[in-house]
Amino acid sequence: MYGTGHAGNAATATPVTAVFDTGGTEPPGDEIELTTPGPQTCRFGQGCTVQLAATGGKPPLTYDATGLPLGLTLDAASGRIGGRPWQTGTFPVTVTATDSSGATATGDFPLTVNWF
Repeated sequence: MYGTGHAGNAATATPVTAVFDTGGTEPPGDEIELTTPGPQTCRFGQGCTVQLAATGGKPPLTYDATGLPLGLTLDAASGRIGGRPWQTGTFPVTVTATDSSGATATGDFPLTVNWF
């Protein structure tokens, strides 16, 4: 499920999971588990979608991303990165899931934008 998308986007790796733990004082299930999609490839000027996923924590969860190429944006509520990239290269993207108490989980993945 992770790393798949629309035209111009190809999955190339296994998802990576980051877990936030406040030190064992929270009830089971309060940790945030963020799964990043692994390396992604998009095409310049074509539609590209990458879906992030997080579970746990205190709802609602919101998402943030840094390092996205021009033309791609993140929907903070759904964790969907989408758009048409207008820069080529490999971009180190850092994503964060935050719950309503302010707890976070952070992960990274490379996003490459090719001409063809």
